[in-house]
Amino acid sequence: MKNFYEWQYGLRDKINEVNFRLLESIKTDQSYLFDMAKYTIDAGGKRFRPLLTILSYEISCNESYKKILDLAAGYELIHTASLIHDDIIDKSKYRRGRETLSSRDGIDNAIVVGDYLFAKAYELGSRYGKEVSKVMADGSSHLAEGQIIESLNIGNLSLDIETYNNIIKNKTAYFFSACAEGATIAAMASPDVRKKLSAFAYNMGMAFQITDDILDIVGNEKEMGKPTMVDLNHDVITLPIIHALTNASEGNKKILITILTGKYKEDDYKSKFRHILFKTGSLEYAFKVAKDYILKSVDNLNGIGRSDDLGLLMDLALIVVDRINESGVI
Repeated sequence: MKNFYEWQYGLRDKINEVNFRLLESIKTDQSYLFDMAKYTIDAGGKRFRPLLTILSYEISCNESYKKILDLAAGYELIHTASLIHDDIIDKSKYRRGRETLSSRDGIDNAIVVGDYLFAKAYELGSRYGKEVSKVMADGSSHLAEGQIIESLNIGNLSLDIETYNNIIKNKTAYFFSACAEGATIAAMASPDVRKKLSAFAYNMGMAFQITDDILDIVGNEKEMGKPTMVDLNHDVITLPIIHALTNASEGNKKILITILTGKYKEDDYKSKFRHILFKTGSLEYAFKVAKDYILKSVDNLNGIGRSDDLGLLMDLALIVVDRINESGVI
C-alpha cells in the first residue's frame, strides 16, 4: 500500500499547476497582503481537496484537467482560509511545521487574509456558473455551521455521537463532497456519476476527520507538522473521548473527567489520558468507525467504470485510514 507522499508524487505535475494557480489567484498590488497570503500558501499541505476535484473531473469527462484548475484552486483557498481562522480560534502557534499567520503577523491581519482568500476563492468558482458557485458556497456555509455546533459543545461531556457526527459532516465531509460535486457539474457528468462521486467524497471526508481526531491524540508531532492534544487543550470532545466516557471503569471515568475539566494536577495528564483511551478500546473503536466509512466510500465508486483516476481515488480513500497504521499505535 502506498503512503500519501508516494501517491502524491505520481500527481506532482498537477499539484505544481495547482500551486501556480493558487499564487496567481492571490496577486494584488497590496504587497503586504500578498506576502501574508503567499506565506499561508507556501506552507504547503496535502492538497487533498484540489486533487479530489481534479480526479473527479477527469473521471466524469474526457476534457483536460487544466479546465478545472481554477475550481480546484478555489476549494484549496477556502480550506486555507478556514485554517487561518481555526488557528485564531484555537490560539495555535504552529501549522504545517511553521508559525501560524496569526502568530507571525497578528490576529487582525490574519482575519483580513482569511477574508481575502475566501473572496478570491468565490471569484474562481464563479467562472464555472451559478450551480457550481452555489455548491461551493454551500460547502463553505457548512464549514461555518460545523464550527458553531462544535463551539456550542466545547467542554460538553454529555456530547453524543449524533451531535459529533453532525459537527464533522459539516466541518469536513460536506466540503469534500462539494469538491467532487462541483467538478462533476462542471464536467456535465450524468446524475448517477455525480451522485456516486459526491457520496464517495462525503464518506471519505467523515473518515478523514475521525482519523484526524485520533491522530490529535496519538500522532507524531514532527510528522504532522503541528502539535498534538490540541482538542484536549481546547476542550473539544471527539469520538474516542465520547466512547471512553461511556465505557471506562468508574475509576478511570473519574480520572478522565478530572483531566477533561482541567482539574488533574499531575504533569503526566497526557500519558494518563492516552492510557485510558487505549484501555477502554476507544481509539480502536474510532478507527473501526473510520474504516467503515472508507469501505462505504470505495463501494460508492462501483458502477462508474474503470480508469486510472478511479484507481487513484480508491488508493486515496485507503490512505486516509492508513495514516493511523503508519503511526504504529493502533
